[in-house]
Amino acid sequence: MKETVRKMKAKKRKPQKHSFILTLALLLAAGYFVISFISAQLEIREKEKEAEQIQAQIVEQQAENERLQAVVDGGDEQEYIARVAREKLGYVMPDEKVYYDITPSN
Repeated sequence: MKETVRKMKAKKRKPQKHSFILTLALLLAAGYFVISFISAQLEIREKEKEAEQIQAQIVEQQAENERLQAVVDGGDEQEYIARVAREKLGYVMPDEKVYYDITPSN
């Protein structure tokens, strides 16, 4: 009977190869999931920053739309037309002198 108990203990002490492989596979899988999670978190932060920038652009464009609507509704068209002609088209009023700065900027 003592001999049978010793054989059973000997069998229990003997490490199995598949448990090492299984442990290694589980560690690799856990590492993969951790790396994937961190990568996903970084991507989420990047997308949140992009969303904030787009939201800021939306707010800016809405303010510009409101300003333009006020011009259309308020009848301040002449001033708006004159400003656009000066800024975008480079027009000047008669007898107006325009000076351009040609010095190199450093």
